[in-house]
Amino acid sequence: MIRNLLVFIVIIVVYYSLKTVLRSALKAYHEEEPNAPAARLKGEEMVLDPECRTYVIKDRALTRRFQGKLYSFCSEACAQRYEEKHRG
Repeated sequence: MIRNLLVFIVIIVVYYSLKTVLRSALKAYHEEEPNAPAARLKGEEMVLDPECRTYVIKDRALTRRFQGKLYSFCSEACAQRYEEKHRG
């Protein structure tokens, strides 16, 4: 008898859990407007450091001009190494 009662309680809990999950999923699905453009996150422009080959956010990059061309670096150390290699 107690076993049957416990099984019944577990079935009720599973039923309400599934019902809640399905309701929230359907609500989220129907809230989207079919003709509205998808909301996108705006990314930040990245630049490639020519010395260590890492990408850096353009606003945070250290920029230097070598031989008339503008280069972006992740740090002062990379800028100095690049300048030493390409001097001459």
